[in-house]
Order: sequence, then C-alpha cells, then structure tokens
Amino acid sequence: MNLVRFHNPHQTVNQGLVDQLFNNFLKNDYDENYLKGCNCKPATNVFEKDNEFKLELLLPGFKKEDVQLNFHENILTVKVELPENKEEENKNEEEFKYERREFGVYNFERKFKVPKTVDAEKIEAHFENGILELTLPKKEEAVEKAPIDIKIA
Repeated sequence: MNLVRFHNPHQTVNQGLVDQLFNNFLKNDYDENYLKGCNCKPATNVFEKDNEFKLELLLPGFKKEDVQLNFHENILTVKVELPENKEEENKNEEEFKYERREFGVYNFERKFKVPKTVDAEKIEAHFENGILELTLPKKEEAVEKAPIDIKIA
C-alpha cells in the first residue's frame, strides 16, 4: 500500500489570491509618467459621401488653440504639442501624488493618407465640444455624376 499526501489545489489558489489582494492593496504600482511617453491616439470616425470625406476626432480636454493641422503631399497631419508648463497648470496648489490615473491630456500626432481626389484648398475644420470635425471636399472631376443617355442619330 502506498501513502499519498493529499493536496487541495483550490485552497492554494484561493489563498494565493487573498494574499495577493491584501499584499498589493496599499502598494502603489502606478507610474506617473506613463502619459508622457505613451503612444495614445484619439478615437476617430471617417465618413465618405459622394462629394466629400469627413473626419471626426475625439479630443476632450483640448482647446482649439492646442490643435495643429497640416496638409502636405496628400498627408493630413493632426498634432497636439502641449507646453510642459501646461501640465503643471492642471495641478492644484498642493502637490498630490496620483494613486491611479486613467485619463489626462497628452501630446499626440496622427497622420491620415488622403486620396488625390480631395481638393486641398477647400479643407475646412471646426472644433466644438471636444470634437474636431474636418471636411475634405472632393474635386469636381472626382465626383461621380449620373449616367447620361446618348441618343443615336
């Protein structure tokens, strides 16, 4: 007869989870600098109509003056570069240390390849309620026209 030691795996797993919960409860594993080097990009919607394209970028917390737009060689660039002291302005007079931070304003650059059918001279931008809306009209020759019936003489 062999004697086998009994080991209850459920008790070990549960005990490990409980230990981990209480050991990490007061531990601060948050990195305050994660937004500075993040590769964060705003959420974007892209629409196409018969005569234009439309882009919507979600930019809560930014101002119209913070956003830079550039169009060069069929590349549309949307860029935000906040000065270093802008982040400092958001801090209260007292210095607080974040225990958890899940949002914030950050620098980013987003590039969109635009078709050659877009008329770059007529691109319009509107910024309202944290949403940047860009309208990129198509050139007249690029707009599809209704078929024409040709009469045979």
